[in-house]
Amino acid sequence: MVAAWRAFSLNQPQGLESWTEPQAGPATLVPDLTTDDSLRLSWLPGVGQYRAEQIVAERPQLQLPLTPERLALIPGVGQHTARQVRRWYDRHQHIP
Repeated sequence: MVAAWRAFSLNQPQGLESWTEPQAGPATLVPDLTTDDSLRLSWLPGVGQYRAEQIVAERPQLQLPLTPERLALIPGVGQHTARQVRRWYDRHQHIP
């Protein structure tokens, strides 16, 4: 019986191969800065729940599509966070 369990291995689900970092989910889970809610935006590096709520509240005031470069225009989000988010999107090859 033990030999049967040793021979049994769980295959990693397809599409999750790159999911090795806490903030690096599969491409289908990459947040969209222009439309996603604060929960999904909080997954981005340097953006916690509080900043994510600020982004959601302030992005209509921009009157432009929100991009990582424009994140620094949101009060409370600085250039450092904007650069972190830009690098994160670049790594995931999902540039909004």
